[in-house]
Amino acid sequence: MSLDLTNGETLRYHEDVRTDIDPDTGVAWLVMEADENDVNTFTATSVDALTDAVTDLKDEVQCLVLYGENDFSVGADLVDIQDTPQELRPPKIDNTAAASNRFIQALRSLDAPVVAAIEGTAAGGGLGFALACDMIVMHEEASLNTAYARIGLTPDNGTPFFLTRAVGPYRARDLLFDPRPIAASEAKNLGITDRILTGSHTEFLDEASELAVRLAKGPTDVYGKIKLLVDSASQSQLDDHLEFEREMIRTASESDTFDEGLNAFVGKREPEWD
Repeated sequence: MSLDLTNGETLRYHEDVRTDIDPDTGVAWLVMEADENDVNTFTATSVDALTDAVTDLKDEVQCLVLYGENDFSVGADLVDIQDTPQELRPPKIDNTAAASNRFIQALRSLDAPVVAAIEGTAAGGGLGFALACDMIVMHEEASLNTAYARIGLTPDNGTPFFLTRAVGPYRARDLLFDPRPIAASEAKNLGITDRILTGSHTEFLDEASELAVRLAKGPTDVYGKIKLLVDSASQSQLDDHLEFEREMIRTASESDTFDEGLNAFVGKREPEWD
């Protein structure tokens, strides 16, 4: 499946990783492709390709959509790990975890909004990738699954970090201790997903694209500061956070972005962001 991008550009980073970029809207789709068996898993190599793509796009896009074909991602390639001699499994898993950490840090460092668009299943490390995004949209038939405890592994890819922030420690432990499919409706009730989209596969992509284009029209540098403030909110004491807010709003007030936004508001027109 290739997204229909008028005047768009597709770049290949790995046999299972590509970007579809629309220069007219400033939206890029970072696509995790399914393998020849229609299974969407990742390896250290494919995750490094995801990081390379984000690094290349860092100053080029106004919104990034992370998307997986068939399933969003069902996590690391466990068949490949099983085929590895037992004594070599720990370094292979560690290499994949290190690659995943680099990818998550690259996603979090983007000023541009990052939207996870989930069809099918996001499980294990794939769920961690989704949770690392700024917003999550799910098809009504999609599901999430922590998965790790089922195979005797502790969670990685930021899953416990982001999940605890989203649902609190008690629910996070419940979901991590007792892996099970989390339907889109439950994910919304838990506060994990922002929006549930309905309709066909094509309609899902269209609605997700409309959201991405809307976000891409906004003030990217302000989004970057908002992301820092939201991250700070769960890590800082109130006094420290208030000072950080003060620093951010002072910096934002010095920018051309604020000047344009203020002039547009007073002039009762839509702002024209760079």
